[in-house]
Amino acid sequence: MTRGLYLNQLAAPRPTAAEAAGFIRTGAIVSLQTVLGEAGITNNFPDVVTSVVPHERGHVPSVRPVKAADIEFRFHSMPVRLFDDRAGRLEDRMDLEFRYSRATPEKALLDWLYLGESRYSKIAGPPLDVDIERLNGLRLRRLAQSMDLVEQLKAWQARKKQYDLDLDVRENASDDE
Repeated sequence: MTRGLYLNQLAAPRPTAAEAAGFIRTGAIVSLQTVLGEAGITNNFPDVVTSVVPHERGHVPSVRPVKAADIEFRFHSMPVRLFDDRAGRLEDRMDLEFRYSRATPEKALLDWLYLGESRYSKIAGPPLDVDIERLNGLRLRRLAQSMDLVEQLKAWQARKKQYDLDLDVRENASDDE
């Protein structure tokens, strides 16, 4: 895929590109658009593997994108406190069904919300046309509390509610059915 990193496409089960993220950037956790798109929570997600990487004060890891064949890997740095037990229970933060480091959809949404609000990030916050009903509400609230994002989540949810009530949005949604 990239210099010194190869996926064995003959392996069983067949590896995915997302599995390589942690080898490209140490500590990378697949999150954001990749997790939410694959879970059917967002629409039109790109053929990009998006991940978050932890950083300590004074040491920010490289977040330079990596292109390999037809796949692009994008990385976004966040404080280490948003990755460990301070950010919530392991089963709330990490999707343990995968063989690689991958956030739960609820954590992926909060990671995106954090990055969208951060003055150090260039990424825009999560879109409003997400299928929030597919998220585990209790898990989302627990994580928001642990990650100190309760107010940001409430503000985003209020914007989403207004968006969902917009007549144009409602008419567009009924056209899709």
